[in-house]
Amino acid sequence: MQTLTGLYLFGNQIGQEGAEALGEALQHNTALTELWIQGNQIGDKGARALGEALQHNIALEKLYLAGNQIGEKGAKALGEALQHNTALTKLYLAGNQIGEKGAEVLGEALQNNTKKIRKHVKVPYIWLKPF
Repeated sequence: MQTLTGLYLFGNQIGQEGAEALGEALQHNTALTELWIQGNQIGDKGARALGEALQHNIALEKLYLAGNQIGEKGAKALGEALQHNTALTKLYLAGNQIGEKGAEVLGEALQNNTKKIRKHVKVPYIWLKPF
């Protein structure tokens, strides 16, 4: 039996509730390595749900969240999660409204990450790189 390692949900309008359901599933999933959910309007609450999942997930390596109406609060939740996550290597956040404060929190998270995210984290107009 083959295991699902990538899930691509471009523009499906899953919203906050869909992101919360995905977050719940990700906390216990050990096979999914890529999740692409661009253009789904998950907002800050959806980003928070995914962030909480990332604190416990040991498999997800790539998370693409472009164009999801994520603001500073959502970026903060993701940043807090990244400090504890040991699997994620790529996070794509272009097309969100995370602002300067959100980018700052993400940058701090990258510096404090226990694994050190090895690839770029792309946010609107800013490239953050781990040291």
